[in-house]
Amino acid sequence: MYFRWICVLLIFPSPWLLKAQEPPEALIALPDTCVALREGRNCYADVTLTWEQPVIGNYCLRDATSKYIMQCWLKQQSGTFNYAFDSQQSISFELFDSNTAKVISTAEVKLQWVYQNRQKKRRWRLF
Repeated sequence: MYFRWICVLLIFPSPWLLKAQEPPEALIALPDTCVALREGRNCYADVTLTWEQPVIGNYCLRDATSKYIMQCWLKQQSGTFNYAFDSQQSISFELFDSNTAKVISTAEVKLQWVYQNRQKKRRWRLF
């Protein structure tokens, strides 16, 4: 009887077993959402970007769209970077190995608005 259960678990592993085997996120942005009052206005927030790797190495953090390198760490396994978020759109960040230029992980700070612009632009006026 126990043999059948073991065979079933080996053939159909449960989701919690699969989730435990996944590696943790390497790059985390907190807060990951910035809330602006109105759509189209800049959102301001102090974002903390934290990363951790299982192997000591040379790692850099950059903006994913402009490829601007914000900070690099030499012979480190973890690091933290404080970023003053000031943007009208969401921004993605990349952690990459500076020796191989391979992107290890990405994180995104999303933008949300309390009020969306619903005013119609008028093309003409009478007076």
